[in-house]
Amino acid sequence: MSRISVLLPMLQSWSCHNCGGCCREHEITITELERQRIEGQGWVPADGIPADRPLLVRGAGGWRLNHRDDGACVFLDDGGLCRIHSKHGESAKPLACRMYPYAIHPAGVGLTASLRFSCPSVVQNLGTPITGARVEIESLAAEALQSKRAEVVCPDLRAGLEFDWGRLTRLLAWIERGLEQSGLSMSVRLQRLLLLLELLEQASAEAASEESFGHLLPALYATVERAFPGDAVEASQESRPQRIARMMLRQLVAQLIRHDTAETAAAGLSRRLRLLLDGVRMTVGLGVVPRSPDPNSVRVAFVERLGLAGQRRGVRFSELERGFGGGSPEIDELFHRYFHVKLQGRAFCGPAFYDYSVIDGLRSLVLMYPAVLWVARLRAAGEDRGVLQLRDVQAALAVLDHNFGYSPVLALRSSRRRVQQLAQLQQIAPLVVWYGR
Repeated sequence: MSRISVLLPMLQSWSCHNCGGCCREHEITITELERQRIEGQGWVPADGIPADRPLLVRGAGGWRLNHRDDGACVFLDDGGLCRIHSKHGESAKPLACRMYPYAIHPAGVGLTASLRFSCPSVVQNLGTPITGARVEIESLAAEALQSKRAEVVCPDLRAGLEFDWGRLTRLLAWIERGLEQSGLSMSVRLQRLLLLLELLEQASAEAASEESFGHLLPALYATVERAFPGDAVEASQESRPQRIARMMLRQLVAQLIRHDTAETAAAGLSRRLRLLLDGVRMTVGLGVVPRSPDPNSVRVAFVERLGLAGQRRGVRFSELERGFGGGSPEIDELFHRYFHVKLQGRAFCGPAFYDYSVIDGLRSLVLMYPAVLWVARLRAAGEDRGVLQLRDVQAALAVLDHNFGYSPVLALRSSRRRVQQLAQLQQIAPLVVWYGR
């Protein structure tokens, strides 16, 4: 099968560390050919697979791998390894299993690779540089596409204003330049980005045209740098976001933190009612924050392997509104790497992200910063700490990125409207500043 060239992120490393999370937290839909291959592999209970259920079940999207009562894939062994891989080799596994945590996205005639930070090894940047896995990733891309690929139209810059991949690449180069300025806090770097987006949104169609765009970007960026020269001003009580903005952020967190697995689906009506009540409590924002158990991968990587107690105390919403020292160099580096991977992979707009425009998609990506820090504060406060540690933010990012770009709830019109309303109210920057302090 012919290889396809894929643009890879330069700042990311990854290798599998067998936490078993991806085999518990995802339903793997398989092709008809994969179904036939698995059924022909001759699995018997002596191989360690359950004898009380079928290996494959039919769902709305076709055939998928079945799960045990504890949520684990029927092929997952006690050591966190895949039995298909162990018995027949990696190539015998379904493509979806081999692809994770990579995500391949179209970008015109080319392709880009992103990674899902729901994998703890991706969050912690563990393993070998992704650039060394080029042959493997390009082979996976070719297999996924099966040589049937048409050029994908670039998403609009903003609603109704057509854009192209060349201008998007130039825009992202300027954005990356701004995010690389480690002498500034990530909060200031993101405020600059938000002002750039606001100015782009106000630009005329002529100024944003292919002929003028090369002149527009440096002029806008000079304006942005003058508006935010550095970190001289710290967040104060006056910079507190509006109540409606904090409410909408909590609603976003509630949607991102929700993990629907085979195990949780089996809980039935009682779980759906609890989720509804938890959503109401997150909207109101009074009393104690609803408890949300860690996904398996997060529990293994950030609790069990660190020898920590998994149980955290209940935390009141009001506790999360004070400063937690969220702008350490290590935390800023984590967010820089996260944004780099999402930008390089074009994983924030167009077909990779609910067909959002470039500007709306970038604002959605920026909102991950306060959302992740809100959850990180919750984890720290639950351990009676008033200062964030890197592991709090890593775990929070692993939890929330599971749904970023993948949850059908975020594809709803109400989710898109929330991003637009926060922008119209000019409340995204206050959220960034308030929860980044």
